Amino acid sequence: MKSKLILLTIITFLFASNAVYAQKAPEWVNNLEKAFPSRDWVAVSAQGSSQPAAESQAMNALARAFKTDVASLTEASQSFSQIVNNSAGSKNVSFNESKNFSQDVRTSTNVSGLIGVQMDVYQAPDRTVYVCARMNRKECATRYSGMIQENTRVINSLLSSAAAMPDKATFDVYARLSFAHKIALITDNFQNILEVLDPSAANRRPGYGGANSIKAKMVECAALITIGVALDTDVAADKTLLTRAAGTFFRNLGFKINEQGRGNYVLKANARFESISQNVISCRYYIDAALTNTAGAALFSFTEDDRKSHPNMESEAKRLAVRAAETSLKEGKFAKEFDTWLNSLLD
Repeated sequence: MKSKLILLTIITFLFASNAVYAQKAPEWVNNLEKAFPSRDWVAVSAQGSSQPAAESQAMNALARAFKTDVASLTEASQSFSQIVNNSAGSKNVSFNESKNFSQDVRTSTNVSGLIGVQMDVYQAPDRTVYVCARMNRKECATRYSGMIQENTRVINSLLSSAAAMPDKATFDVYARLSFAHKIALITDNFQNILEVLDPSAANRRPGYGGANSIKAKMVECAALITIGVALDTDVAADKTLLTRAAGTFFRNLGFKINEQGRGNYVLKANARFESISQNVISCRYYIDAALTNTAGAALFSFTEDDRKSHPNMESEAKRLAVRAAETSLKEGKFAKEFDTWLNSLLD
C-alpha cells in the first residue's frame, strides 16, 4: 500500500511538472501583430536560452524600433535624471512631470531608458524562453508629450532669462544657455521616441528649434569670454603642463584662453608637490584655485589634495602626482565642481 502511494505521488508530480511546459503558448509567440496590433502598440518579441538572454534581445529589438540602442537610451535617461536632481531647489528651474521620470529610472516601468515598457515571459517545453516587450502608443505618447512640454517651458524660460541680461560676456548667461542645451539634448531624444509612438507628433515639434540651435547660442556667448589662467608652481615644466590643462578644459567649453592671466575672468591657481618617504615613496599634490572677476572678487574656489605612490622611485611618484593634477583640471574633480558651480548660477 505504501509503495503504491509513493508511485502515485511520483506520477502526480511528473504530470504537474509537464503541465507547466505543456501550457499553451501565448498568442504573441506565434502572431505578435494579432496579439498587439501595431496601430496600438510598439511591440517586439525575442527568444533565448535563458530569461536574461531573451530579455536582452527583446530590449535591443525595442530600442531599434526607436532607431537607437540600449546604451544610448540608458545614458540619456541617467543624464536627464541627474539634470532633474541637480535642479532641485533652484528658483528658476523646476520640474514636475520629469520628477516622475527621474523616479522611474529606478523602477521596472523604465527598461533601458524607455518609460512604460510592459514585458511578458513564456518558457516553452524545450526550455526556450520567449519575451515580449511592448509600449502602448497612446499611454506612452501622453507621458512623453507631457515631459516634452514641461522641458520646453523650462528651456524657453532659460533662453528668455539669458536674452534679458545686458552683458552677454558673463558666466550667468553662459550657465543658462549651457543648462538649456543639456535639457534640449534629452528633449530632442524624447521627441524622437514620441514620433515613433505617434507619427503625427512630427508636426508638433518644440519651438526652441532643437539642441543644435541652443548650442550655437552657447558657443557665441563663450566666444565673448576670455579666461586668463595664472597658475604657479615650483617647476617651470609643471607650470606649463598644468596651465595648458586648465586652458584645455575651458577651451573645450568654447571659451577663449589667455595664458598670461588676463581676461574677463581669471583663474588664479597654485599647485604644490611634496615627496613623502614611508613604506612606499609617495608624492602628495595640493591644488588651490579661485576664479575671479574683473574686480578681483572670487566667484568659484577649488581645493584638492591627494597623493600618488611608487615602490622605489621618487621621480616616478612625482610624475604620477603631476599627471593626477593635470587630469583633475581637465576632466576630474575640478571640472565636476566647476560644472556644479555653473548650475548654482541658475538660482
